[in-house]
Parts: sequence; structure tokens; C-alpha cells
Amino acid sequence: MLAFVQGLAAFGGGNVIPPAARFLQAGQASVTRFAEDSDASWGSTQLAQQVMTVAAVCGCIAAAQRRHKDRSHSRISMRYSKSRSFQCVEHMTYRSKPGDKYRYRVSTDHTPEWGVYPPACPDRIVKYGSVIFKGTPGGKEYYMGKKNARMVSFKMAESVGALLLDCDGTLVETERDGHRVAFNMAFKEKGFECEWDVKLYGELLTTGGGKERLTRYFADYNADAWPHEDPPSKDHPAIKELHELKTKLFMDIVRSGALPLRAGIEDLISKAMAAGWSVAVCSTSNEASVTAVIETMLPEFAADIKIYAGDIVSNKKPNPEIYLLAAKELGVAPMKCIVVEDSSIGCQAGAAAGMKVIVTKSIYTEDEDFSAASMVVSSAAKVDFEEDVVSMLPTVELV
Repeated sequence: MLAFVQGLAAFGGGNVIPPAARFLQAGQASVTRFAEDSDASWGSTQLAQQVMTVAAVCGCIAAAQRRHKDRSHSRISMRYSKSRSFQCVEHMTYRSKPGDKYRYRVSTDHTPEWGVYPPACPDRIVKYGSVIFKGTPGGKEYYMGKKNARMVSFKMAESVGALLLDCDGTLVETERDGHRVAFNMAFKEKGFECEWDVKLYGELLTTGGGKERLTRYFADYNADAWPHEDPPSKDHPAIKELHELKTKLFMDIVRSGALPLRAGIEDLISKAMAAGWSVAVCSTSNEASVTAVIETMLPEFAADIKIYAGDIVSNKKPNPEIYLLAAKELGVAPMKCIVVEDSSIGCQAGAAAGMKVIVTKSIYTEDEDFSAASMVVSSAAKVDFEEDVVSMLPTVELV
């Protein structure tokens, strides 16, 4: 019997039979020692050996059945889990038989409760959840069509990102002929004896935010023009009041249509939205000003463009906080966000957020440092959405 069990192990019992063989061998040795050390009769010794043999054989059979059951269960579970996780109605399977008829076949495991399915097999009939006739296989052309369609949809999902644009100087050349003019009008209305010329305003633009620029001006450039005893700050009531008036005057300028949209911007936004991208404007300017620009200059896209502007964040550009906030709320990873900026501080903010940056130089930013940018052009008209923007998204290569 020991030889029989060992033969089963050699034939293919795997790791199930050897333990039984070892158990039988140990049992026989124990019985022999018992017989030698005692006065047990020959008959009782034989009976003990037979009991040990029967126990070993029963253990082998039980273990083999349990192993076979575990294998079958795991195979069924894996197939069920795969179908459920991918939620597929059809999946590609290969047959071992030669020829296109079996090589290019679409699985028909999942079927509707009633009707004819799939369209490529009109003679396939399913009734009450049972396949009456599986139908003629679609063949190589149908198989390859399904496969290519899935590859296209996968690539489209892989190439969807977010386009985040600055407002002033990027969408519209607002700085010189918009914001600067509105600041000077506000100064005059409030009785401040000061005026920002083109050169001075260019220097102030290195500071992000209108209230911050006013604070810097009254602190560093023209302290005599500040009429209050306490020092200027962005939270000072006089600064806030002056900036609110400037915002109102700027919105009037924008709505008058005096500031045209920069070349290529509308086309870039249109192609991004058509490709399923999220589009948002991230600016240090007041939210009302940005909203006025978008509603006036881009009315057909205004409802779909998200706005992150003004004091929505604590730290303004070149701090990346506003871009990180936009990525988080849009649900897009920073690596899949493409920033369009016109200034050095905006470029630094986008790069610090882990995003690719395209710079479209404006009137005031011609000579600024854009070493952190991935692409620098004179205007958005030089940017091709497919070749320049989509190509910046990270890709995964399966080798």
C-alpha cells in the first residue's frame, strides 16, 4: 500500500499525496516497533497496519477532492470578477483552433434577455436569457473593428486634460489700456494727485494683485501721496475703496468693447472644449473684472469656463496656490494641466504647481525670464492644440 500511495504521488498528485505517503510510512514504522516491543499477536499487528493504510488512502482521496474544488472555484470567481470589474458586454477571446473563423471571435457570454445580438450576427437568437442560436461569427473585419474602436477610446481618455489660462495680458491686452487707465480714473475721482504712466505700471506689474500694487506704490514710489497716518496695506479701507472703484471703471471699459481679444485665444479654447478638456481662468485680478472679460469677449464659452480669481487664495502668483486649487476642484492631476500665461510670475506659479506652461508674450512681458516655460510664443495664434498642447500630456508606454 505504501508503494501504491507513492506511485500516486509520482503520477501527478502534486503536493497533496506526499504527506499521505509520509503518514503511512510513519504509521507502519510505529506499528512495527509496537509489535517488537510488546507481546502483541501477529493478527493484531496486521489489523493495525490495515487501519493505518485505510486512513492514509481516505486522506489522499479527501485532499485531492478538496484541491480540485479550490481550483474550480478560483477559476469561476476570477472569470466572474473580470466580467464585473470591466462591466463589458463583449470581450476578445482567442480560440485554439486554426483559421480566422476561430481566431477572430468575440465572446458571447453576456447577452440581453431578449432579442438578436450582436448587430454583426443578425442570425443569433436569444430568448428568455437562453441562446437559441449563437449566430455566424463576425470574422476578422468585425473583430479588428471592435479592437481598434477600443484603442481609440482609450487614447482619447488618455489625452484629456485641463487648460488653465491667465486673464490680463493672456486673454486680452488689458494691462496698458485697461487696468492702467482705470487706476488713473479712480485716482482722479478720489482726489489723489498721482498718475501711472506706461513705464511705471510695467514695473508695478511684477507684483500680483491690484490692491497689492496700490500698497506697493504708496509705500515705495509715492509715500507723500498717501493721505492717512497709518501705513498703506492691502486690507486698509482706503485701498479697498480705491480698488473697488477701479474695478467698476475697468468693467465699464471692458463692456464698451474697447479691448479686443488676443489672437488665437478663442480658437484654442474652442478646440480644448471640443476635445472634452476642462477650461478655467486663473487670475490675480478681481473676480468681477475677470467675469466681465469672459462674458464680453467669450460669451459662447462663458457658461463652461470656471473662474478662480481675486482673493480666492491667500497667496497670489508667483505662488502656485491658485493653480493647485483649480486642479483640485476640476479633478485633474497637475501633470495633466496646461497653463497659458503671459508673465514671468504666472509662469513661475504654473511651473511650481507641477504643470506645463505655454507663454504668450504681451506688451509688458517681452523681456521677462521664461526659463521655466515649456513653450514661448508671441501669441496663441502660434499654438497648435493637437501638436503643441495635447503632446505635453504625460503618456504611458507598455513595453
